[in-house]
Amino acid sequence: MEVKYMTTNFTIILCFILLPLLCFSQKQQDSLFVIWENTKLADTTRASAYREFIYKNYFESKTDSAYAMALRLMDFTESHQLKKHKADALILLGEIEHTFGDNTTASKHFGLSLKLYEELNDKRGQAKAINGLGVSYRKVFNLDEAKAYYERSLALSKEINDTILISQSLVNIGNIYNWRYKSDKALDYYQESLKLSKAIKNKRNEALALINISDSYIQKKDYKRAKETIDKAIEIGDSMGNINTLAHAYRTLCSSYFKQKDYDKIIITANKLLDYGQKLSSNEMIDGAYFFLFEAYKGKREFDLTIKYQNLRQDTKTTIDDISAVRILEKIKIDNHRTKDSLIHINETLKTRITHQNEKANLFLAWGVSLAVLSIIAFLVYRNIKQKQYKAEQERQDEIDEKEKILKDLELSTIDAMIEGQEKERHRLAADLHDSVGATLAAAKLQFDYFVKHQNDVEDSEELTKKISTLLENAYVEIRAMAHLKNSGVIAKNGLLPAVEKLAKNASGINGLEFEVQSFGLEQRLDNSLEISIFRIIQELVTNIIKHAKATQGVIHITNHSDNLNIMVEDNGVGFNPKQLSKTKPGMGITSIDKRVESLDGKFTIESEISKGTTVIIDLPL
Repeated sequence: MEVKYMTTNFTIILCFILLPLLCFSQKQQDSLFVIWENTKLADTTRASAYREFIYKNYFESKTDSAYAMALRLMDFTESHQLKKHKADALILLGEIEHTFGDNTTASKHFGLSLKLYEELNDKRGQAKAINGLGVSYRKVFNLDEAKAYYERSLALSKEINDTILISQSLVNIGNIYNWRYKSDKALDYYQESLKLSKAIKNKRNEALALINISDSYIQKKDYKRAKETIDKAIEIGDSMGNINTLAHAYRTLCSSYFKQKDYDKIIITANKLLDYGQKLSSNEMIDGAYFFLFEAYKGKREFDLTIKYQNLRQDTKTTIDDISAVRILEKIKIDNHRTKDSLIHINETLKTRITHQNEKANLFLAWGVSLAVLSIIAFLVYRNIKQKQYKAEQERQDEIDEKEKILKDLELSTIDAMIEGQEKERHRLAADLHDSVGATLAAAKLQFDYFVKHQNDVEDSEELTKKISTLLENAYVEIRAMAHLKNSGVIAKNGLLPAVEKLAKNASGINGLEFEVQSFGLEQRLDNSLEISIFRIIQELVTNIIKHAKATQGVIHITNHSDNLNIMVEDNGVGFNPKQLSKTKPGMGITSIDKRVESLDGKFTIESEISKGTTVIIDLPL
């Protein structure tokens, strides 16, 4: 009882400390809303105040309400022909839609705002809109277009000397290099952004730069510095109460633990990420949390939870796919109704505060008591849940043992099937050699023996030579066809990823060269012929590294983005000048790779510098 009493007292004291700060913040928002409601003021003043009021709600993570209010602001600016404020409202809508994951609608709104800003010759607005379009391209992994837009935004920001926008653009350009595994170059941009943000004391941009710096350290496998950096970002996010910042920080921290295979820490951190993602209504963050929880429980061999989070990931993917079609129709109906009720409630609250100031103290006390009661209830519920979990532990252990036995049996049966398949393949090959190639060669031998006996007969000699040549050509074609079918069969049976991993394993150890394969999103098989083509491309690139790069390390990245497949093969070798490729590297097979990619309607890019290695990037539509 003594512990509960002390906890309750502490909760009440904490409420009395925080409530005055909350009251002050509420007054600021109330004053903005009063300006918006005052129809005697200029329309531009009202629109600016309402936009700032929405931003405060947005940064406090009430994104659903903020979206509905932004739609109302759009209607107001259009009906009153406020071109500048309409462009600002479009920017606001695009930023909120990025949070929701509605990338298509966000791109449309940023494009419309850019057109208005250009008509107004508003360079600051143009820089913000262009930056938003860059974010849209980055979210669909069109990194070249994203980088071009970010650089345009940076140039405009420098032209008008807007330090905040310069800082944001530097981070975004750094992100492009980070995505391309050029962490040193990315760090240069991040550090410059961090320096500017500190100079103008912009905590939000400072936290953003720290998060991305941490991500670069993770790529470099410097996990200690990554953790120190991300802790600083989390501290800033906590001090600001900025859930968006905290969500990005915890997602980066999850990535660090995932690289280290620290499954217990992944679970703790991913649950925090999930909480913030749900508060933000961000499908991107929620899906990220489910992915890390799925991988953590899979690593811990807790199969029920592994299946649970895999199903949740699938549900989230469906939500993301449907959001563009559903959100515009449903949110206008639901959120506009919610906004109307919310605005009426705010208006009534303002009137109540004016006439009943003396009741505030009692209201604060009631809040404190309510929080104390809720704390006690939460503690009791938590204790009850823990007791149930403890009782269920023995039953769960039995289930795990049974599932492990099933998995072992499945593994043995798979091995048997593979052996049986190999044996059948040998018999088939032997039969083909005997029935097809053997018969052809036997016929050729008979013709040759006849030729030896009748070589003095000029007419017969010429005819026999043609027949023997035809038979040998047929045997050659048959053997080539059998070899092709055999090689294709290996790929088709094993799948792309196992084949690439085996290729990397076999290629490692040559001249001190080590290959690593990193994959994402390859849970499902691709089309058989496509897998074979992709394998041939990767095989050719690996051969190039072995023959030409003089490298000690090679990495093969394969990432499935649902609608396109990204392949990135990089090495730390001697590099070369891509512009002089045809002259200096005639034997590298680049032309054949380019033709293969072109036949698949893909995009083929080579990035290389002398003494700095080579990166080959291939994007294929699915």
